[in-house]
Amino acid sequence: MNPTHPIETYGRPIILIGLMGCGKTTVGKLISKRTGMPLLDMDSVIEEQVGKSIPEIFAQEGEEHFRTLETALLQYLVDKPSGMPAVISTGGGVVKRPENCKLLRRLGYVVWLNVSVKMLLHRTARANNRPLLQTEDREATLRRLLDQRRYLYATTAHLRMNTTHVEVGEVCRRVCNAAEKYFARHH
Repeated sequence: MNPTHPIETYGRPIILIGLMGCGKTTVGKLISKRTGMPLLDMDSVIEEQVGKSIPEIFAQEGEEHFRTLETALLQYLVDKPSGMPAVISTGGGVVKRPENCKLLRRLGYVVWLNVSVKMLLHRTARANNRPLLQTEDREATLRRLLDQRRYLYATTAHLRMNTTHVEVGEVCRRVCNAAEKYFARHH
């Protein structure tokens, strides 16, 4: 596979933030393929390190403990750069801690994938691995989460992109182009 946008173009990570179901993992995989950068899914790294699934961590140790694990991982990534940029897919609530927002911006180029609640409902309809959606009214939960986090996403992101009606390949293209321009200016 020959990346269309070589890894050397970027220099630092491209970080995807947004609510669960917004497409962080899907877009991240496409950006990884396009650039040759590895995809680092923070939830998967945490699961591997702890030896438990995210729902198990939430159930056994609580959301606050999980947020502490996220902060520790971000701090590690900032302190110990691998020398090779990556595409980083975050958990939807990573922005809940102010220190995480600062770490994300220090780490790389942050992109908020914003999607309508209606689309989020559709994409998460069959998800049983999302602890915060184990409620009677998923729509009300998603609206509440978006209301609580909208400002945090907006102020953390270098790029805010509404992707509700944008094909995933086009999202990938726009993110890569915007990141290239950003890194060219901030090199």
